[in-house]
Amino acid sequence: ALEDPSEPVRAAVMAAGSAVMDVHGTQHVGLLLPVFEHRLNQTSSSKQQEGGALSYEEEMVADRVREGTAVFLGSLARHLPAGDPKVVAILDMLMDVLRTPSDAVQRSVANCLPNLVSSLDAEHKAKQIAFLIDMAIKGEKFADRRGGALGLAGGVKGAGISSLKQMGVMDALKVAVEDKSNAGAREGALMAFEALCERLGRLFEPYVIHILPMLLVCFGDAQQAVREYTEDAAKAIMGQLSGQGVKLVLPALIKGLEDRQWRTKVGSIQLLGAMAHCAPRQLSTCLPTIVPRLSEVMNDTHAKVQYSATTALQQVGAVIRNPEVQVLVPGLLKAITDPNSETRVCLDTLLQTVFVNTVDAASLALIVPVLIRALRERSTELKKKSAKIVGNMSSLINDPKDMVPYVPLLLPELKKVLVDPSPEVRAVAGKAFGSLLSGMGEEHFPDLVPWLMDTIKAQRLGPDGRKGLSEVIAVLGMEKLDELLPGVLEGCSHKLVCVRDGHLTLLRYLGPTLEMRFEPYLKRILPAILDGLS
Repeated sequence: ALEDPSEPVRAAVMAAGSAVMDVHGTQHVGLLLPVFEHRLNQTSSSKQQEGGALSYEEEMVADRVREGTAVFLGSLARHLPAGDPKVVAILDMLMDVLRTPSDAVQRSVANCLPNLVSSLDAEHKAKQIAFLIDMAIKGEKFADRRGGALGLAGGVKGAGISSLKQMGVMDALKVAVEDKSNAGAREGALMAFEALCERLGRLFEPYVIHILPMLLVCFGDAQQAVREYTEDAAKAIMGQLSGQGVKLVLPALIKGLEDRQWRTKVGSIQLLGAMAHCAPRQLSTCLPTIVPRLSEVMNDTHAKVQYSATTALQQVGAVIRNPEVQVLVPGLLKAITDPNSETRVCLDTLLQTVFVNTVDAASLALIVPVLIRALRERSTELKKKSAKIVGNMSSLINDPKDMVPYVPLLLPELKKVLVDPSPEVRAVAGKAFGSLLSGMGEEHFPDLVPWLMDTIKAQRLGPDGRKGLSEVIAVLGMEKLDELLPGVLEGCSHKLVCVRDGHLTLLRYLGPTLEMRFEPYLKRILPAILDGLS
């Protein structure tokens, strides 16, 4: 049954076999071990007995059997008492299986190792870890190095996180990754970093900051295979980072962008691009910092730096989950790389797009820089379109927290367009403020209403801006109006004509905006309006 080509069938067989080991394994270890050993060493065909090569189909069958047998061995060993010599015998068999050139087989063996290694005494643990280190960095074949890397991660999991330092794991991998004369050793060390990160998860995070300088160097390695394994390791590391890990790593990578050496810049850029593989919560935290910095280095004088930055932004675009934005990624990247000629086209495309799905953090990371650039343009049309998109976007976000990092970037630009000379721009900006408050809540804009009121008094908020303030008040509710109304009425009788005009105009817009909710306030407001008429 282990030879069955159907993966669900094999999974069911392995689960059934593991259950049998759990129930009867302890009593029948002596009987079962020779069976498994024979099965692992058994040739798959008479062709191999004669020294011939196995066909592809025969190799696949043999790998399936080895995978299942390794699972059974791991289940069997789990019930052996600590210190039992049979554990060492089983480990010896599994180390041989670990050399099989099959990722599924190697991973099955690696999954068995934590329980086995944890049952060893300190001396045997150290020997096992040392063997796996040598296998990972000194293995002659790729399968040996790959199996050693996966096995090392499983062994460290069993020996405990302290073994990374106490048993010299990190020191050995550092020496290997810095060995310029041995590309195989560098490959093995990088695969080990990837496997350790996947196996240990957040427990491995304290070591990440020490690995980053090595990865920065390996991204520029002369060997293509080493560069590919560096990228794989970077993706695995970034995918496991916690929020604290992102805060720890990001400054070092940003600093690398300022280095004079172009290779260091390229390495930092590639690691920043790999951060696109962070968990969604961490992604929303780091992308607002990453994308603008990547946009800046796209103008670097070195062609490889420019290319790496473009590739990194494409990695960000690749993790976008919104299907509508996925289609827009090429246009967004063009607008980021060539804003002078592509921004207008990109804004038009965004306005024409009908969004059915919510916008995720990765989408915002590419859209917001384009909007900020457009809000800073001299063109009235671009500012108006950008402000309109900002307002529309607030109703499309699934989690307001995804938008929070962009508020400090968008707010100053929206404030500028709210006092723009163009009435149309001011009107759209006012609506955008109302939409943002409606979608995200007042707590993210604590200074907005005081700023709007101060702007009225300073005579810098035109009629459309006052209309925007009325829409903001409508979103915040009648309690906010109760809080602001005494100051508004006081402003209606200010000694300066322009201040009186500003507050009276605000009252004019509050009526149509609030509609029937405004009726209870008429008795308090009419005297101020009548005084203004006189």
